[in-house]
Amino acid sequence: MAFGLPQVPSPATAEAYPVPQKMDWWYQARFGMFIHFGSYSYLGRGEQLFNAENWSKADYQTQVSAHFNPTAFNAAEIAQLAADAGMRYLVITAKHHEGFAMWDSHVPSFTDTTGTKRYNLHDYAGFQGDLLAALKRECEARGVKFGVYYSIMDWNHPSQTNRGGPTTMASMAARTSYIADMKAQLQELLDRYDPAILWFDGDMPNDVASPTLEDWWNRSDGLELYNWLIARKPNLVINERVKHNCGLGDYTVAESSLPSTQPDRLWETCDTMNGAWGYNSGAENSYRSTSDFVKELATCVSRDGNFLLNIGPKGDGSVTAGSMTILRGLASWMPTYGKSIHGATASPFAIDPAWGRVTKKDGKLFAHVFDWPGNGVLKIPAITNRIGRVYLMNNPTTSLTYSVSGGQINVTVPATAPDANDSVVCVEVSGVPTPAGVTVFQDVGYSGASAILSPGSYTSSQLSAAGVKPSVISSMKVPQGYSLTGYSGDNSTGTAWTFTADNPDLRVTGNNDAIVSLKVASTSG
Repeated sequence: MAFGLPQVPSPATAEAYPVPQKMDWWYQARFGMFIHFGSYSYLGRGEQLFNAENWSKADYQTQVSAHFNPTAFNAAEIAQLAADAGMRYLVITAKHHEGFAMWDSHVPSFTDTTGTKRYNLHDYAGFQGDLLAALKRECEARGVKFGVYYSIMDWNHPSQTNRGGPTTMASMAARTSYIADMKAQLQELLDRYDPAILWFDGDMPNDVASPTLEDWWNRSDGLELYNWLIARKPNLVINERVKHNCGLGDYTVAESSLPSTQPDRLWETCDTMNGAWGYNSGAENSYRSTSDFVKELATCVSRDGNFLLNIGPKGDGSVTAGSMTILRGLASWMPTYGKSIHGATASPFAIDPAWGRVTKKDGKLFAHVFDWPGNGVLKIPAITNRIGRVYLMNNPTTSLTYSVSGGQINVTVPATAPDANDSVVCVEVSGVPTPAGVTVFQDVGYSGASAILSPGSYTSSQLSAAGVKPSVISSMKVPQGYSLTGYSGDNSTGTAWTFTADNPDLRVTGNNDAIVSLKVASTSG
């Protein structure tokens, strides 16, 4: 993956952005497979091999890429693993930073150091067959959308020299020629494989107003590339790394991390199973558990994001045993609980419940219970909707007993969790689930930014995450049966003020812009 680019987007209130029509399938999909596979896989020391071990271009090409022979790559098997795991799209590296093209590229400048061979799987490694075409065909046969990854920078291209990750251009003329040739390769990918997604990376760490030999790719270049691609395929989905952290592309990316709250635009996180993107034999005993990834997936969706989970096939193309174990574990969970993921959206609640996460759809609230209650009662924050019934997703024909009191839906559940990874309780409701509780507003007269707060304690950072910053609350609506206690300090410290009724103007009571943290309580039940 990209060097040093772990983007954690900024928080915003729930569903604060539109979903363009071309993004609807992606937004509904929620879960995808990432595949890091290239000539670096041959040595099994990761995709950063060229840079991490300071290889020369000539030695890397002749000692690594020339020996890459993925005869065990089974496109049908990989596509089936993805489909069974509930992954609705797939992205494979067509060209990583090493510059080795995984297709028979005809663009002349992408050659080895001798200038006599094109640097790709067919011409340089002598592999017969088209892995990308085979994978696309098998994905589409199973209803899995096909996408490709492409690195903007290129460690092996004649125009560039690696300098510890980023590259330096030989000249501004070389820069111009490389960008034109890069577009020629991208045109090949569009023409031959018609991908649903183009996933960019290697977009250089700095953004400068005027390109230099070291900082040769900037926001203007990224925007121009995005527009160039969309002109050729309007429905193409493109990530933000045409130039990261510049608000470009169709969605933002968090790498190996989860934002603490929902970002302010469409987003996806990508993650490894074992700390390695490309196959690394030294990480084969470092796989995380299936439970970790089920919970990471549920957390992504609870914050309105997508999850792209990576595998790194071995040099011969075979899928590692550790990857198989995790994918099959996901395949055992998704048939029962997938409806709480696919097409689901963010939690309606400002903070996560202590027992897990929440996702929702029109007519359904899904409680993803990571920590099963020992007392037989699951407490779900109250909602304003009429409740039809409550049930376990693994036993949907049997309704659970529940009551609503104390600002909670109190559900009687079995003594033992139905699933060791994530048991899901479904609350069927009328309409889109809406939280019950106190509403605080940034401006007087119940206007400006707002947040609905269920019973619980809210620190200054949690208020910001909910959508209203500390020291800005100017009015509030406190329904009957609730109270709000505001504090002048963080973590419920300092002077306290308690409100049990609506207050349209905190200036009148002397508390305007004074609440730094707060507690919401239910006074009924």
